[in-house]
Amino acid sequence: MAAATPLDQLDPISARIYGTTGYPHDAWTRLRREDPVHWTQPEGYQPFWSVTKHADIIEVSKQPELFQSAGRFILFPNALAPGAGGSEDGAASQDPPLRMLVNMDPPEHRSYRKLVSPWFTPRMVKRLEAQLEVITAEMFDDLEGERELDFVTEVAAIQPLRMITAMLGIERKDEQFVLRVTNENFGLEDPEFQREGEKPEDRLGFLTEAAGFLNAIFDDRRRSPREDLSSVLANATIDGAPVPPFELFSLAFLVMVAGHDTTRNAISNGMLAFFEHPAELEKLRRDPGLVGTAADEVVRWTTPVNHFSRTATRDTELRGKQIRAGDSVALFYASANRDEEIFEDPFTFRIDRDPNPHLGFGVGEHFCLGASLARMDLRVFWRQFVERVESIEPAGPHELLHSSFVGGPKHVPVRMRVRPR
Repeated sequence: MAAATPLDQLDPISARIYGTTGYPHDAWTRLRREDPVHWTQPEGYQPFWSVTKHADIIEVSKQPELFQSAGRFILFPNALAPGAGGSEDGAASQDPPLRMLVNMDPPEHRSYRKLVSPWFTPRMVKRLEAQLEVITAEMFDDLEGERELDFVTEVAAIQPLRMITAMLGIERKDEQFVLRVTNENFGLEDPEFQREGEKPEDRLGFLTEAAGFLNAIFDDRRRSPREDLSSVLANATIDGAPVPPFELFSLAFLVMVAGHDTTRNAISNGMLAFFEHPAELEKLRRDPGLVGTAADEVVRWTTPVNHFSRTATRDTELRGKQIRAGDSVALFYASANRDEEIFEDPFTFRIDRDPNPHLGFGVGEHFCLGASLARMDLRVFWRQFVERVESIEPAGPHELLHSSFVGGPKHVPVRMRVRPR
């Protein structure tokens, strides 16, 4: 038997791994067993602590004063890190290009979250459900009959994209622009979503386009407010003063792109899970009432947001490891969602899993703002899917996104037959 790869040679972060073989579950399984808080120094990255167990991620997440979100909140490679020109010691700046909820800390984080949170409460999401039912039904109407298509771009992307653009009051004619900007944002390391001749340090050009697009919407909503989330954002105040333009754009951009991309990945990766576990799809067809637990199991299994990073504000200790002030601590949610101490048979996809304490929506201060919306998207999608889709099968190999931050397939060719309503 070949000797196991030394722990220091395991690579849990390089995008090429995610794009070639998917999430590095073998590496995480070893780290959970042998060194759950592991000092990691992959080539091309500033070093970080890999935190791979469920309990440790919760411990870090519930101490925002000790492990702050500001600064390096995603593990960019040095070549793509904001400010990639580097510092005197050769390390790239890890300061993010936007000031979003995900890289804010209390009390500021709470103030900005309150601006949009009323639109994402369970009560508000319930009010939006009828609209989502129509959006989903019309999508399947457009797919009636038998055909070959890309399940990601023509199915999984459409329903959550149209829901979030409807909430923002973005016109249907602009949804492909939103989708392109989203792909370029989350596909920074994927060659497919890079513009020809673009240098690594120039790959954030889509932010300028998005700023112009959203600012035009804000100007319109200040003149003529509507019953949409863009009007709320455009006219929002904090402590009686208008939200600064940079923070306003950052918040709106986060809602626009994260509000649909992660759900798209959950749906498309969920389809792959059902292909691998056809008995579970048949179980859902026989009992659509399982759609609630199925939605959570899809999130656990796929974990669309793979990691966030925190920065220690002072020297501390985690599972016996000495973490110094300024160290990066990477929280691998996808690893936590396979933690053998938390989940029975964690590598079994089971749509009736209950309880299911997954961390697919995060935990603590930064628990996903859109969790209720995402759960509703998934419930409505899979219920209508089993009602309308008579048959579906792979029509070729799928392709994975080259990204260690938000993961999933970018193309899934299928042959599908959809019955009329």
